[in-house]
Amino acid sequence: MDVTSIAAQQSSGPSTQSFSRLTQDFDTFLTLLTTQLRNQDPLEPLDTEKFTEQLVQFAGVEQSIQTNQHLEALLALQTASSNETALAMVGRIANVETDVATLTNESARWTYELPANAAASNVYVVDARGAVVAVLNGAATPGQHNVIWDGKMNNGGRAPEGAYRLVIDAIDADGAPVSTSITSSGRVDAVAFDDGAPKIEIAGQRFDLDLVKRIDAAL
Repeated sequence: MDVTSIAAQQSSGPSTQSFSRLTQDFDTFLTLLTTQLRNQDPLEPLDTEKFTEQLVQFAGVEQSIQTNQHLEALLALQTASSNETALAMVGRIANVETDVATLTNESARWTYELPANAAASNVYVVDARGAVVAVLNGAATPGQHNVIWDGKMNNGGRAPEGAYRLVIDAIDADGAPVSTSITSSGRVDAVAFDDGAPKIEIAGQRFDLDLVKRIDAAL
């Protein structure tokens, strides 16, 4: 019996099926070994070294399959937990690490954080084409600052609903740029499963769960 080929077969396919097949092959191997030992010539006993090697290989394959089964079980638990977490967010307000927010019939909301004082700070709202549609007052003090844009553009008109990006241009007293982090907030409308991974959906945009920074009650 070629144990090497058996091991190769076990490595492909679900671990549950592999373990079942390994058990059947191992039972067959033991039956064959017992039969040969009973029928061996006492004057020319069988070489048990090969059988010992095969037993060791079987044990190694079995341990590998059992490890895979444990990993699959842990992965299933983690996936179920992520799904439950995502579903619990529906209807609530999520704060997501992104500079893009969706302008609805009410407003678009962002939060940005300055790590230090800024000598000057400008806030720009940019549309999908990269054009600046609104210039807002920027904060100069360190900490978090909320931006609520009602959709009013520089030309006095109202911007159409859709996705807009927030750009922060802040400099310190020496004229060096001040780094900022930006998040946006919105109501979680649904949960989508892309390739099995849950993503929350806010105004048509999808975000991975690891981008969610905070969950608040619905407004």
